[in-house]
Amino acid sequence: MAAPQNKPIGYQVSVGVLLMGWVVFGTLVYMDQKNIRQVTTENLKSTADRQKIEALERKVREEFEDLKKLTGNPGDDYGLGDDQNVSKVRGSNLADIAKAAVAEPTHKAAINTLVQRSTAREQERDEARAKLDEAQKLIIDLQKQYQVRVDTQDAGRVKAEGDLSVSIKNKDEEVRAKQKRIDDLTTAANEAAAELENEKAARAAEVKALDAQISKLAAINGKLSDEIDEIKKTSFEIADGEIRWVDHQNGRVWINLGEADNLPKRMTFSIYTKNHNGVARGSNDIKGAIEVTRIIDAHTAEARIIKDDLYQPIAKGDPIFTPIWSPGRKENFSFVGIIDLDGDGKSDRQKLHELVSGAGATIDNEVDDDGKRIRYMKFPNEFIDHGEGVPGIDVNTKFLVIGEIPDIALAVKDEDKARIGLILKHRKILGDEAKQQGVRVVNLNDFLSWIGYQPQRRLFVPGAEKGYKLKAGEREPPVDKVSGQVSGAINGNKRIKPTTSGGQNSPLFGK
Repeated sequence: MAAPQNKPIGYQVSVGVLLMGWVVFGTLVYMDQKNIRQVTTENLKSTADRQKIEALERKVREEFEDLKKLTGNPGDDYGLGDDQNVSKVRGSNLADIAKAAVAEPTHKAAINTLVQRSTAREQERDEARAKLDEAQKLIIDLQKQYQVRVDTQDAGRVKAEGDLSVSIKNKDEEVRAKQKRIDDLTTAANEAAAELENEKAARAAEVKALDAQISKLAAINGKLSDEIDEIKKTSFEIADGEIRWVDHQNGRVWINLGEADNLPKRMTFSIYTKNHNGVARGSNDIKGAIEVTRIIDAHTAEARIIKDDLYQPIAKGDPIFTPIWSPGRKENFSFVGIIDLDGDGKSDRQKLHELVSGAGATIDNEVDDDGKRIRYMKFPNEFIDHGEGVPGIDVNTKFLVIGEIPDIALAVKDEDKARIGLILKHRKILGDEAKQQGVRVVNLNDFLSWIGYQPQRRLFVPGAEKGYKLKAGEREPPVDKVSGQVSGAINGNKRIKPTTSGGQNSPLFGK
């Protein structure tokens, strides 16, 4: 039916717009419904996919958990890329493989390696077990052999023990018998020892008393011997030769000793009176001294007079003597004390050595200026420490010559007192040794007189040396100003008597 024609235009426009709206709305609704159905379809599909994924995730998670249980490493995190972290599954598995000491990247490879090793070890075990079985079999065989030997030894031991028991019984009887004998002897020995001790005590007391008596008698005997020797001047020495001819004008003599007597040059002799009371007895019978200057023939030598007495001139037939030389024999001497040959207060020990050795004699014992005792050995001028308690002076020693013995009370320094003390100690020891050996003890002055020793004196001649003047009051000129000539007092016929010791202590030991 057609619309009425009398409707207004606005109404028609409104109706038309409304219709258009409904059409548009209907279209939009249709489109929305389509989209909704599409979205719904897609949502349904997504939900199904998600459910599948969730089911797959659950399966993977279950399998992962089962795998962790299987490996024994229940970590929450797999730890991919973090191999050093043992709290994660991968790091823990790798640590387990490393502990197994196999260089394998997977558990399976590691297990296969360990299985191979285990198989090898089982094989080695089986081989070792086989060897062990063989060894055990051998041990059983050896044990059987050992048992046989043990049984044999046991049988022998039983027999030996029986024999030993019998032997011990017999030995016990012997031991008891011997022990009884020992006890009897011990008792007797103890009784004898007691008697011996009593006897020893009695004899010791007797010896002590006798020693005291002997010491007293020895002291008395020594004193009497010294007094008798001083009175009698007993000497067993004999003259060595005699004067054959004398030239008083030139101070020369000729003696009956020469080359055949092994007489050395420069040997000095003391000259005795014809009616002497014995040579080497003292110095009273000495009237001069000579020094050999030339060996003429077998039994003739020339000598110069170095000392004579105007009141007792040297004559033909006068005996000559020196203790330090004997034809065909070497003499030995011992010395103790300060050796001062010229009285100048200085030690002349070296000069004494030269004097003795020059005559062919030796020094067998000596106490030096420091108080040290020394003994001459085999070679000339060689001395060694004598040592305490070793005998020194013996029957081969001719004289013990006593030099100056300083007074220890006059020493000031401790070292001087010590030296003098040692000299005094050895003076007594050497004196005792000399008495025991029958060696004569003489003083140094007598010894020097007997050997005809004369000290060398220097003579100063005024004007003899240019430019030298002796100052007033000067006691002794310097050495380099001495003329070097020997005093005429000991050359020719005008002679002086030898000086004797003044009895004063040597300046070597202080003032």
